[in-house]
Amino acid sequence: MQAYQEQYIANIREIAELTACRRPGELSLEEYSGLLRRSEVLAAEKVRQNLALLRENLFPLLDHLFSAGDEELRELEAFAAQLYGNPETQDEGLFRLIHRALLSLARQRGDRNATIRHLYWMGMGCFGLCNKLVGLGLEVVEKYVSQMRLYFTEAAAYLKYYEEIEDTETRGYILRSRANMSLGLFKSPGEKIRLVRETLRIMQDASYQRLAPDLPWDRFIYMTNQQMATCISYNKEKVMTPEDMASIMESAYIVYQRRIQETQATHGMLPLRWIFPYYAIEYYCGIYDLDRLLNRVEALLDAGEPDDRSPDGMYGILSLPAFYCQYLFQYPEKISGRERYIDALFRRAMDYAESFSASEDDRVLIYLRHLAYMYLETNSGIPYGEFIQWMMLRFMPEAYLHSWMVGVASRALCGLIFDEEPTFFDDIPEIRCLTDREEKRRQVLSDAMQSGLLHDVGKVSVLELYSRTVRQWMDEEYEVTCLHTVAGRVLLEDRPSTARFVPVALGHHAWYDGSAHGYPEEYKRLECPSRQMVDVVSLIDWIENVTHSAQSYTGVSMTFDDAVAEAIDMEGRQFSPMLTARLRDPAVVERIRLALEEGRQEAYRQMYGSEQCGG
Repeated sequence: MQAYQEQYIANIREIAELTACRRPGELSLEEYSGLLRRSEVLAAEKVRQNLALLRENLFPLLDHLFSAGDEELRELEAFAAQLYGNPETQDEGLFRLIHRALLSLARQRGDRNATIRHLYWMGMGCFGLCNKLVGLGLEVVEKYVSQMRLYFTEAAAYLKYYEEIEDTETRGYILRSRANMSLGLFKSPGEKIRLVRETLRIMQDASYQRLAPDLPWDRFIYMTNQQMATCISYNKEKVMTPEDMASIMESAYIVYQRRIQETQATHGMLPLRWIFPYYAIEYYCGIYDLDRLLNRVEALLDAGEPDDRSPDGMYGILSLPAFYCQYLFQYPEKISGRERYIDALFRRAMDYAESFSASEDDRVLIYLRHLAYMYLETNSGIPYGEFIQWMMLRFMPEAYLHSWMVGVASRALCGLIFDEEPTFFDDIPEIRCLTDREEKRRQVLSDAMQSGLLHDVGKVSVLELYSRTVRQWMDEEYEVTCLHTVAGRVLLEDRPSTARFVPVALGHHAWYDGSAHGYPEEYKRLECPSRQMVDVVSLIDWIENVTHSAQSYTGVSMTFDDAVAEAIDMEGRQFSPMLTARLRDPAVVERIRLALEEGRQEAYRQMYGSEQCGG
């Protein structure tokens, strides 16, 4: 690799260290707060360095790639390889950009082997992007799944030239692309099953194997059987033909038996992450009913050991409860009598997650995100709002810091508004029904704080783009992060304690005038009963972002005073004129400024206390 490429990789590693969850150790609160501030500044500087490296070196090269030499192209591809798959150096957005350029060059040159290779890696890059969209349905992520599948499908189409292609590696890319066409969400399990069935037929075809004997055919076939066995993981409708069920059971049996053989050879235990899927398959195929499945899963859950830090232990305590609750969401009549058991599962998961070291937090969070989407709120358990705030405080400190600051400043602004106009928030049914002024004021302030804390909860789904910012976002990344509003709605709407905060999670990036500059389209301000609260959070969120949180990945950097002036300029367009009018009062502006700083200090204190208790 070239020097700038090595420096870019080194900067990514340093940014990861600077932005990781930090434990206070023997530090005082003041020292800990100072450390966090210095880390933020240093990380931002590394981000600026990375952007400069790209602008000075990579982007000019990509603009004139047709004139690049073979050595430059090999170095570029090696650089891209360092940006994919390794958590320490990952930058999948840049990975996709490089391979997109290399693919265009390969097409231009008529280099078939290179075209196939880059199609495969573009598909894998899109797969990585799809994997970041945790918990969102096909209707939301279909665009990105389709892009991924198009790359794999085009590469797989070269199967018709399989005989004349002599390069074994290229033949492998074709077959792997064919297998990967079944990745991602489908509208129905049957669609995926038929695709995997055809792939399995190809992988088992002796004519293909004979032409490329050095390829790992046994692994290809086994991985394809794995894909078949997972075809019904999220099959809510249970609509399958007898042929589909037979295909799944056959593949599941092959995978299951191989796993048994592997564990016997090592004198180990069959992993839970293979026992449960097999149970689920038997249920979906009608061998057992739901009650039997739930009882079997409960037995697996009960066997979990709180001191087991292995991947299987993490799966059993953090991930398996999510699958268990998934069935209860589908069949709520099965919840009755299981409430205390469900509560205990989530409390155990939280205690277990707290026991891990800071270096393991990222791995824990992967499991917790799934749990966050399947959290089942009961009357006796921890309210969902408290669970998600704990999760953000403990494992998403940057997001929590921003959300707490927005909450404190929104509360301050709402207090000033209420004192002037007590009926300002009466569009909210829970506020309008209160007749006592002080009680109403307390509820307004409480709602404002909770709205701020929960407005960005959807970042759980696209966390990597926020927590590991290594450069300014590209257009596709910005587009993906916009989905955090829709994700927030999904997370909050099915839980009684948080359902009323759905509008603020969904609409805090919408513009006051409803223009296409804001998002998402689903938010209709004039149809929203809590639009005044959404307007407040939208304004405060924007001010905090452009003055602090979002500077690294958006490239927008303002002082607090400049942000206030810009907000006033956007009166009636991006922001409510009823709010921007108040920004003309220096006392109001100063109160917001102080509230943001108070929020920062309070968030630091909470992070400090949480880390001291968290091990």
